[in-house]
Amino acid sequence: MKPDIDKKVNSSNPRIFYGWWIVLISLLGITVKIGSFNRNFTIYVIPIRKELGIGVSSIAFADMLGRLTAGISAPAIGYLVDKFGYKNMLIFGGVTSGLGFILLAAVHSYLMFCLVLVGLISFGVRAGYHTAAIPAINSWFRKHRGLAMSIISTGNGFGGAFAPLVAWMVLSLGWRRSSFITGVFVVIFMVSTSWLVKQSPESMGLKPDGISEVNDNDILGSTDYPEEDFGVKEAMHTIAYWQLMIATGLRNTVTSGINLLMAPMMIWFLQGVNRSETESLIIASFFMMMFSVGSMILNPMIGWIGDRWRKEKVSAVCMLLGGLSMLVLLDRSGSLWQLGLFAVLLALSDAANPLAWAMLGDYFGRKNFATLQGWHHLPNQLMSMSTPVWMGFIFDRTDSYYWSLIPCIVIYILATGSYWTLRRPKLPSDVKSGIVGSAR
Repeated sequence: MKPDIDKKVNSSNPRIFYGWWIVLISLLGITVKIGSFNRNFTIYVIPIRKELGIGVSSIAFADMLGRLTAGISAPAIGYLVDKFGYKNMLIFGGVTSGLGFILLAAVHSYLMFCLVLVGLISFGVRAGYHTAAIPAINSWFRKHRGLAMSIISTGNGFGGAFAPLVAWMVLSLGWRRSSFITGVFVVIFMVSTSWLVKQSPESMGLKPDGISEVNDNDILGSTDYPEEDFGVKEAMHTIAYWQLMIATGLRNTVTSGINLLMAPMMIWFLQGVNRSETESLIIASFFMMMFSVGSMILNPMIGWIGDRWRKEKVSAVCMLLGGLSMLVLLDRSGSLWQLGLFAVLLALSDAANPLAWAMLGDYFGRKNFATLQGWHHLPNQLMSMSTPVWMGFIFDRTDSYYWSLIPCIVIYILATGSYWTLRRPKLPSDVKSGIVGSAR
């Protein structure tokens, strides 16, 4: 009797595919990461700068060292994720970064600030969270990979939406108490949730996407949706691997500067009409929240579109919009509608970020994903680590971000071209024959 090929889920499978619980846990972890560091640490820049008597470029230099350390260690971390599992690396990243925030509350010198930011906060953030969550999602999903990765990336929006709360804590409690409270929360939250993460659907007797044995084989046999587990060396011998790395590196070159300096940059723009620094910080925090909420809403939409259209083209269009967002701020008019337009356009650009990792999985498969992702991070971090430094240096010398924004526009245009011309790699003959053999 012919099996019912329309049946999507085995009767023994749970009604809610466990992969979606992995998505939820990853989403919450990334929310904590973004809310505590990537998006909202920018609010700490001005008070730390004043108390320690250092420049914006000095803080940016410490961030650059953190990116350099993360870049050098990224291949090893990717290997450890594949070897020891996503759960263990999520816990490690949470404990390390949380301890860093606790110790940050006690620093009184620039040297100690660098040691804590580089050795604990930055390293922990980049050893866990996205680094472990994205390979986990890649392992649990294939057909809905773009959507799943985009959903967890809404954590960028959820976390950034806490900007007004972080600003309130820093203004009312001081940045030291705010940092200590943040660190305690990060440790407790990450340890208590990460243990629920499972290594793969096969480890629970399931299939990627929750699809049944019959339909999974049917999908594997199709030319549109093959199982492509490239080896690490095989992947690195393709043009697509390096072009994708360059495209994401260009994108992150801008993102690294904007994430660290978003609040100071918005304050600079708002003070174009002689607003006070405190008033500008409060207004900026709400536009940061607007940007984050926009990212949160747009991430799953862009992911859904990417699963139905070419991810490369969607990413290219979003990068072009990112360049336009920088253009909006050049006149420093202080206009709130312009700052709102900047936030929306930048959110559209940011929403395309998870598509790059979905493309990496689409191109090269599930088996060696974390290792390939780690090798992506090394040149990626080397490309992007200097951006906050030269942006901060320009501001310290000119008291303006104008000449920082123009290079960012050019870099976004280069990223647009890189994504637009990206093409899926051809399967090596030995991988292709292995697929055919397994299908038989």
